[in-house]
Amino acid sequence: MKIMLIAGSAMLLGGFFQLPSAPPMKLGLWEATSTSHMSMPGMPANMPPRTSKVQTCVAADSWAKTIGQPQGQDCTKTSESFSGKTYSADVSCKSGAKGHVEMTWDGPDSGHGTMHLDMNMNGHAGSVDMTMSSHFVSANCGAVQPGKAVPVQ
Repeated sequence: MKIMLIAGSAMLLGGFFQLPSAPPMKLGLWEATSTSHMSMPGMPANMPPRTSKVQTCVAADSWAKTIGQPQGQDCTKTSESFSGKTYSADVSCKSGAKGHVEMTWDGPDSGHGTMHLDMNMNGHAGSVDMTMSSHFVSANCGAVQPGKAVPVQ
């Protein structure tokens, strides 16, 4: 009886989180600007933040896999939540980095978010805090493949 209750509870809880079948944004080419600040013992406190800009292709069949995924990292997402137009998840990466990501869509053409990662680099604990903003560019992705981030100069 206990096993049936546990299995039933797990199935019920698993059904509570479900991304919408259609993304909360337009499909196609998006451009995202992110600004990150790294802090680590021994680093100057006044080290300037790093800003980067990338283009990505949002496709109907792959948007849910890439949402909340740190670029260039092999990470697993847990505690995913999608409420209204806001997505959040905890991330754990093979590099040892762990953190939290949140993304909010202001409408079908724009969104913004934050990410915090704690990591260990060569025995030194550090963290990265990032803010992101993104906007729709075109329904045609051109040469940008879904799931790939292409730097913008």
